[in-house]
Amino acid sequence: MHRVNIRSSNGFTFLDSLLELLALSVMLPLVVLFYLFSSHFMLDLDSGATEFRLFTLELQQYLDGSEQIYIMRDGKGMRIVQGAIVYDIELYGSVVRKRKDQLGHEIMLTDVKNSMFRLEGKRLTIQLEFQSGAKEEVDYALALPD
Repeated sequence: MHRVNIRSSNGFTFLDSLLELLALSVMLPLVVLFYLFSSHFMLDLDSGATEFRLFTLELQQYLDGSEQIYIMRDGKGMRIVQGAIVYDIELYGSVVRKRKDQLGHEIMLTDVKNSMFRLEGKRLTIQLEFQSGAKEEVDYALALPD
């Protein structure tokens, strides 16, 4: 009978390499999955996209109670009339700002390179281009009085 000396390291280099290859083949797909997950997570943390979503939600509140909407400054802004209150939302420099009754202004969106406000019937379309090169577009169906 042949005795195997367990304390000897002869012959274990091939088995060791096979085990390392097996471990590597298990870990590499996990690394790829982690990378894909983290890239989607980083997109959700993009402050520009979040800021745009908040801008669209805030703008929806002003449009809900509006009586009249006008496009001004060759499509760079719009005027919303709610009773006796007038809101001007326009691109000024690199920010989209809101002015209430021509008094002061509040910044609604930053790092904007270009904007286009269009009103076609009862449909408002806003196209924005950001300094980063990203482009966003939002459409609103308006419930304006006849």
